[in-house]
Amino acid sequence: MKFFINKILVFILYPAIFFGQEPSIITTLEYGNRPLKINALEIEFKYRDESPSPDSISTIFTLNPSQSVNYFSIGFLKDNFKEKYIIGIKVDMFLKDFFGFNLDFIGGYSIRPNSQFQFGPKLDFTLFGLANKEINTIVRNTGYIQVNNTRFYSNVKVSFQNIWLGLRPTFFAIFQPTETINILGNIGYSLNASLANIGFSGRDIDGEQTSAVENINVENLTFDIITPSGVINPKKKSKIKFDGWYYSLGIGIKFNHLKKNK
Repeated sequence: MKFFINKILVFILYPAIFFGQEPSIITTLEYGNRPLKINALEIEFKYRDESPSPDSISTIFTLNPSQSVNYFSIGFLKDNFKEKYIIGIKVDMFLKDFFGFNLDFIGGYSIRPNSQFQFGPKLDFTLFGLANKEINTIVRNTGYIQVNNTRFYSNVKVSFQNIWLGLRPTFFAIFQPTETINILGNIGYSLNASLANIGFSGRDIDGEQTSAVENINVENLTFDIITPSGVINPKKKSKIKFDGWYYSLGIGIKFNHLKKNK
């Protein structure tokens, strides 16, 4: 999980420093609720790596039932693009059994009744989303652990993952009480396609962090649902669904104006 958090922090901090200097860029901080539909499952997992002297793991893990999750979002929004459009990017993050995040590109049409208020439709494109739940660790007993073409020279953390892409048609509203502060509101519907797989993370021969993914259906991997019994398609049953209504409220700050007002 630390590997993913570090990557997200790099993504957030560098744009924050750069975009924060632009006079028309709003840095957005939002809190909301979104769908996170997970079936209650008990899963038996086994894996044998592909090295000449393979190591293996055998464990049982559970997925806790869920319908929705609260999330935090940080992003950057340009609200006067060509005078009547909004564009931006943002990262949503959540923690509920899984640690998850997604990267969205935002585009919308702005209706301005006056200088302090605007509203309209927008579309959030989820370019990449990942929900990650750590299962266990493969202990390295021999030279290296191999997953496909990736070789690990350390113990390897194993995770159950869902990767997704999606669209979120949304209605937004922005109230600007001052030149610096904006109050944000969004309500919309999520449409997503997801894929479940197994993630591996560890260190390569140079000690650098590296990762690999494996399909649940490969021969050297067992992924069986124990409870409930009789599940024919474990991969489909274990998939997280992100479709449904979502909403968020937040604040937007023009940091460039804060400097001017000092």
